Amino acid sequence: MAVRLFEGKDHATAYLHYRVAPQELISTVMNFMEKKTPKPFNLALDVGCGSGQGTKLLAPYFTKVVGTDISPAQIEMAQVNNNPPNVSYRQSPAEELPFAAGEVDLLSAMTAAHWFDHQRFLKEADRVLKPGGCLALLSYSMDMELEYGDISSILNDICKEVHPKSENLMCRLKKALRFEACVFVFH
Repeated sequence: MAVRLFEGKDHATAYLHYRVAPQELISTVMNFMEKKTPKPFNLALDVGCGSGQGTKLLAPYFTKVVGTDISPAQIEMAQVNNNPPNVSYRQSPAEELPFAAGEVDLLSAMTAAHWFDHQRFLKEADRVLKPGGCLALLSYSMDMELEYGDISSILNDICKEVHPKSENLMCRLKKALRFEACVFVFH
């Protein structure tokens, strides 16, 4: 398992300032939902939300948006991220979501699903999503080679470990997923 770099306060601060969350990706998901899922859109759940950049982009479309992350530092950064009033955050692992069965309209994971226990996460997603709800997994689709001083090899080892997990998850989802509405967005 890769070192859990995302849990530290320094990493959370860097995410808050530099993490990309393109509006186009949210627009793609919402266009899909407009066509395929029943309204109203009450609750969006962004799992592995980090410091909340993507989470708050969901606010205009839902009555309530909740971001969850396993890291207390990430949640702390998300809470100071100038959020709309309908956005809140909770510390929670992706595999144990604090929501009732059939409560969630959209469950998103924006470049985070590769960290999850896939089998447990998918079971939990199936539990919390409403009938006809949408699971949107957003991920990078390219291998990366990183250079950053004397830690380049460590970063590249982490990328080599994480990238195949993300690709494997997408392949498994395409074969086995039984959700009626699902979006795979790569950038």
